[in-house]
Amino acid sequence: MKVTDKITKPLTEAKYLNADNVDRYRGIMRIFYENYEKLKYWLYQEEVYAEMVRDPYFAEYRPEQCQQDLNALTEWKNLITIQDTRKVSSIEEFKNKKFRYQMSEYSVEIERLVLRLENLFIEGASLEPTLLERIRHSICRFNEMADVDTDTVYVWWKDLNNDFSRLNQNYQDYIRNLNSVKAEEMMKTKEFLVFKDKLVEYLRSFVKGLQKNVGVIEG
Repeated sequence: MKVTDKITKPLTEAKYLNADNVDRYRGIMRIFYENYEKLKYWLYQEEVYAEMVRDPYFAEYRPEQCQQDLNALTEWKNLITIQDTRKVSSIEEFKNKKFRYQMSEYSVEIERLVLRLENLFIEGASLEPTLLERIRHSICRFNEMADVDTDTVYVWWKDLNNDFSRLNQNYQDYIRNLNSVKAEEMMKTKEFLVFKDKLVEYLRSFVKGLQKNVGVIEG
């Protein structure tokens, strides 16, 4: 490992995940992320507040609390602010500094990771034979890619690499699950017989997919 400034500096953008009032901060950031996915990048405080109180959990939430939370998230670099002067008609209104807020790039990636972690238990780790098929089909398009535009080549190459990386991650996660405490405990019970049969069938299916596709991939 080579120690750099990026490794040693604190990641303040992740502070909202474990700070006091974490429920409020995470609620706000999820609102921004959901709007980001809808291509709505800028939000006013009033819009954020309206979304928060829509849920009964935040029935007691107050506008001044929302302002404080937005200020904290801005200070931690989760949000980027810009003063909105489009509707200003007086010096007094300009002094009131009506802001619009946008997620920072770091925050977008953090929320994507958080969503992935939230769904990790549901998805689990798996050895997916269809990934091998996807990789084989992609590799078979090598010659075809010589005659297409660079944008198409880029998408094809990116998908191929993503599938390969995902296949590696999946097998690592699957082996980890087999070595988990839960798996060891189950092997001491009658449930292991059912688990064993399902495991054998699962691995047999993956090996069949491996045998069917690995020759083309290797070639």
